[in-house]
Amino acid sequence: MRKPSLPCGVHLTGTCLAYLDTEYLIYRFDVNYVYGKNMETLTKRISKVIFNKKAGSYVISAVILAAVSIALGLGVLAWAQGRASAYTQGYSETMDAETAKLRERLAVEYVVYDDYEIRIYLLNWGTIDDVEIQSAHFSRGLWHLSTSAFTLKFFNGTPILDQDLDIGEEGYIGVSCSDLVPSGYYYVRIVTVRGAVFDSTFVA
Repeated sequence: MRKPSLPCGVHLTGTCLAYLDTEYLIYRFDVNYVYGKNMETLTKRISKVIFNKKAGSYVISAVILAAVSIALGLGVLAWAQGRASAYTQGYSETMDAETAKLRERLAVEYVVYDDYEIRIYLLNWGTIDDVEIQSAHFSRGLWHLSTSAFTLKFFNGTPILDQDLDIGEEGYIGVSCSDLVPSGYYYVRIVTVRGAVFDSTFVA
């Protein structure tokens, strides 16, 4: 069998030519020979790709780029999780603080002005302990007085050690002042450490 020839003017694609060459080689030699030749050609092509420095550099660049992308993705994920955790914790703390403030209830039982001292008698009738008084504010018209310089005491005059009122506990604070007008009508505001505000009035 001769190697197949094509009529004048007829052109075949590379795939068809390869097929005709393979048929001719199988007829001329045998299947094992053709298989060996094909494997030899394939091995040479693979070797060229493996030992091609330019191809190797492309592979290394692709691997490095993939590693950097993965590292950046993990970094962004960790940052997002940290931010979410911090937000959740902050939100929880804020809600706890607001809930505690709403549970505070202070009753201004009465206010006495005597010997240049304003005494404010208080009762914790809320549902939370450790109600600590931060400041006291007094006003009448344009006159205003704010202070945190006082000591929380029991009704018998003994200082309260922890300086706060637990549930059902009573106490008073004394504020020195010589500016009050006798029989004047005054407003008083008590502010706690948690931020709760309690208003009342009294006559000097």
